[in-house]
Amino acid sequence: MVRELHRLGHEVRLFGLAEADSWERGAFDSEGLPFPAMRVAVGRRELGDAPERLRAAVAAWGPDVVLVGDGFFLKPLVIEALAAWPVIARYYAYEAICHRDILHFKEGAPCPLNYFETPEVCRRCALEAMAPMLKRGLRTAWVDEYLAARAYAPEYYVRAAQALERVRAFVVYNELMAAQLRRFPGKAIIAPGGVDLETFGESGVWSLESGGPELRTQNSEPSTSPHSQPVILMSGRAEDPVKGAEVLLYAGRRLAEKRDDFLIKITMPLDTPRTPWFEPVGWQLHSEMQRLYAEAAVCVVPSLWDEPFGMVAVEAMAAGCPVCASRVGGLQHIVEHGRTGFLFERGNSAELAQQLAQLLDDPALRHEMGRAARARVEQEYSWARVVSRYYLPLLERIGDE
Repeated sequence: MVRELHRLGHEVRLFGLAEADSWERGAFDSEGLPFPAMRVAVGRRELGDAPERLRAAVAAWGPDVVLVGDGFFLKPLVIEALAAWPVIARYYAYEAICHRDILHFKEGAPCPLNYFETPEVCRRCALEAMAPMLKRGLRTAWVDEYLAARAYAPEYYVRAAQALERVRAFVVYNELMAAQLRRFPGKAIIAPGGVDLETFGESGVWSLESGGPELRTQNSEPSTSPHSQPVILMSGRAEDPVKGAEVLLYAGRRLAEKRDDFLIKITMPLDTPRTPWFEPVGWQLHSEMQRLYAEAAVCVVPSLWDEPFGMVAVEAMAAGCPVCASRVGGLQHIVEHGRTGFLFERGNSAELAQQLAQLLDDPALRHEMGRAARARVEQEYSWARVVSRYYLPLLERIGDE
């Protein structure tokens, strides 16, 4: 988004916390980006100072509008520190309303509670969830910010609510997320995420002769899958149970009882037990994921939680790959059932197996859905389209207020 605004001639600058002893913060090269960026150094024991350090860095530049992006418990305190400027806050997941984690998912189902409506219940839930990690000394960005912001204290609620009251607009992914911010009426703007179309080539096309995928990029010849069987791909944080890898594996077992003409690849640890039809591929760099998308016949996104958006689905579609996804959260708005792929009910491996069997049996359908998927991304999810349709009008409105 910042790159697209910069390309359009707007004066932009990215400020990000950089924690020297953590891989979770500051994972960007300020010198290697195509727009100005600044790493604001902070140590783990200095996280409480982060809001003031960010405020000082922003003040030295002097913007007209500030957009606060990713962040956890410190995010409201950063917004509080930036009160001198109009602030837009983007929420990628459910960190605003769920202090247990960013998932808002508990005991196998979406949680019905909301921190801004039941703060004491949610505070106790978060403490119970984090107690084992705190006792064992396990540290993550989530736990570090929880402690640094003193989010465990009852008074945190007042500071967080007051800070979010000052926000001019919240950018969220879907209607569900907008409804969960009802404590701040009239401020939620629904805007999708985007994808760099050039990363996934000019267009995706399917090789009907081989039954496998073929992706032609702007600067290369078609690359075809080295596997004789069509590849069913699941990418992302697949080791997290809420991502639903077990749903896909159950569907794979159903398929394997009747056929052996497919291979499921999942970005799970390499030591995950293999089967003749399942291959874990480990954690992949984004550049390598482009190859995996290109060789896949189908991409599956079997999330159990209410996935806020579904970037994996958009990336697969950009590569000309049809998608089978859970009918949850933002995924149900990205995948057009019967046109760019299929939607199935949360956790229903039998329904997923039927959809995969249909796609495996019908290369022409995969071809048609893959082309429709790429076209949908070009129309709805390119960064140029997302910025012009959603962010430019929002920034102009906020700047004029």
